[in-house]
Amino acid sequence: MKKVVWSVKAQKNYRDNLLYLKEFWTKKEIKKFMKAVDTAVVNISQNPYIGSAYEENIHYRKYLIVEQIYLYYRLTEKDEILLASFWNNYQNPEKLKKFLP
Repeated sequence: MKKVVWSVKAQKNYRDNLLYLKEFWTKKEIKKFMKAVDTAVVNISQNPYIGSAYEENIHYRKYLIVEQIYLYYRLTEKDEILLASFWNNYQNPEKLKKFLP
């Protein structure tokens, strides 16, 4: 199992997603999202190559959390997993390139 590190951006994206979901989803759906994130983190820590490669930047992989949200991550030089960003697929994909250097 590899160590998982949350970037500041991933932490902010996660909080922002929760705030957005609170406006439009039920508490049950929000808990389901949070559980899906927890499961994703465990799965990625156990198998870092479980996510599909991000075509635009080969250093990053993406893992589907819920239908419209992916978690982007990469392996670091320290052999840790860096959670880079939660990304809502409804956003402009060109913006994503700026978030993943």
